[in-house]
Amino acid sequence: MDRFIEKVELIAGLLLGGIALLTFTAVMARWLFNFGIPDAFDISRLLLGTAMFWGIASAGFRNRHIQVDGLWEMMPAWAKRAIDIFATSVTLGFFGLMSWMLHSKVMSVYASSEQTFDLRLPVWPFYALAALGVLLASILLLLRLIRLIGGGRGN
Repeated sequence: MDRFIEKVELIAGLLLGGIALLTFTAVMARWLFNFGIPDAFDISRLLLGTAMFWGIASAGFRNRHIQVDGLWEMMPAWAKRAIDIFATSVTLGFFGLMSWMLHSKVMSVYASSEQTFDLRLPVWPFYALAALGVLLASILLLLRLIRLIGGGRGN
């Protein structure tokens, strides 16, 4: 399981690195050569959403997302576990619905043949990759919930 999570994290990191490289290259090309890379903004924008969803998949499973746990820290162990189970259940429900809605959006964008402005690249693969990230987040949250209910720490 850890190798699978590491692969998800690697893909999120590569997507983020690709955005940084594309942005840097586009800025330098414009500054040095007065030349804009076609669709650099659109591609980086689409990749950013994808990287975010893949990163959320890992953060949700490992419980490394931003959280305010002042009340949680003061609770006894059984209450901490109950809070964790409740919070993970709510988050799983949200991501499950979001995954379903993103699947509908991918189908809609595919049917509309939406493309980027300059290079006329189809947009639906970016949406599909983002939807896959949300689906992975849902699956990993379900695994975390199962571990929490089973008495483990969840990650």
